[in-house]
Formats: sequence, C-alpha cells, structure tokens
Amino acid sequence: MFNSQVFAHRGASGSHFENTMSAFLAAVKQGADGIELDVQQTIDGTLVVIHDDQLSRVAGVDRQINEITSAELRHIKVGKTGSRKFFGQPVPNLFDIVSFCIDNELSLNIELKETVYGQPAVIEKILHYTEGLADVHISSFDYPTLQLFKEQDARMETALLMKKNSVDWANLKSYEVDAFHFHKRLWKDPYQDYLKSSGKKLRMYGVTGTEPFLASSPEVIGWITDYPKRVQKKIKGSR
Repeated sequence: MFNSQVFAHRGASGSHFENTMSAFLAAVKQGADGIELDVQQTIDGTLVVIHDDQLSRVAGVDRQINEITSAELRHIKVGKTGSRKFFGQPVPNLFDIVSFCIDNELSLNIELKETVYGQPAVIEKILHYTEGLADVHISSFDYPTLQLFKEQDARMETALLMKKNSVDWANLKSYEVDAFHFHKRLWKDPYQDYLKSSGKKLRMYGVTGTEPFLASSPEVIGWITDYPKRVQKKIKGSR
C-alpha cells in the first residue's frame, strides 16, 4: 500500500458531534493520523473551533459567532437536541485543540472560515499557536487569505479548497498554494487529470471508507473523512 494520511473531518464526526472534544478524542481512538477542524472568531478575538458562522444549526441559538463574546460562548452548548450522547458540549478554543494535537502527535488541518478571512492579526495568532506542531497546514476556500499566510510565513503549507466552478482548472499550476483539497465527486475526468498534473499535494474529502479508489490512488496523500477507522482499514489494513 502507498503511504497517505487519514484526517478525521471535524473529528470523528460520523459517530460524535462535529468539532467537539469528544469527536477529537474519538478520532485518536479510531486511528486517525490527524484531524481537520474549522476556525471562526468571536467579537473579542478568540479563535474557536466551529464550522458555521452562526449558532442556529449546532446550538439552536440565533446568534452570529462574530457578534458574541468568548465568555458568552462558554455558556452555550452544541449538539443534537434530544440526544444525550450528542448534546451539551462546549465549543472548543483553537489553542486547546492545537495543544491536544501536540500531546497526541496528530497532524492538523485548520480550515479558515468566514469570520477570519483577510485578517493579518488572526494569521499571526495561528502561526504562534501552531509553532509546536510537527505537521500542520492551512486550508480555505478564500484564496486571498491563503496568500496572506504565505506573505507572513512562506514555510506554512497552504491548501486551496476547490469547487467545480471556483477555480481555473486549466491553469491549476498558477495558484500559489502547496495543495488542493477537493470533494470525491471531482475525482473524475476532466478534473482528475487536471489535479494529477497540477504538481500540488492532493487531499480528498467526503470519503466514507467504501470507495474503490481508496486503495488505488497514490496521487492522493490525504483522506478527510467522518469515518477514520473505516478509511484506515481500507487503505492500510487493521492496525
């Protein structure tokens, strides 16, 4: 088998509520090589691990992340209403999860979300937080923000998240990033050929562990999945 990494998407979110400490702990237990998480910013500048820029879907609260203080956010719990297993968990701070990754020797994929786009102060803070990590990269749909990262630290690996209509597929080599992250639906012609010839690192998201190409795509160096145990078994066998 070829060597590739398995990243737990928002933690092991196939079995635990996304972007919570329980999901990240489960990712370790399920043999993930790393975790993927999302970063937003509160009104007082705290970087928090949550996908949405507002709280209605994950907490049933009609508030925007960038209009709430970190102190207020500590009193709000996320999860699925009516589920004891998946409800009543706090929104983690990015600093705490970075420390968790260092302690557990995990790779980390930090996806930047809307409330942190284009902010040099945020970039500086993330670079400081991640100094002790052996393997970290920054991903985003926002190409200008990734360019700002490179301006502050050329050594930080950046990855552009792609949609079918968001990039110039015939000129992928022109993008000043180190990697492309893309949904498995794009692993077909003509997009697959464009990706393979781009010269960039390739990581695929949306995989579940049932895809036949998991064990036969050496060009892909990372798999981002809700089900890390399944994917590990598919590509590397049981550990």
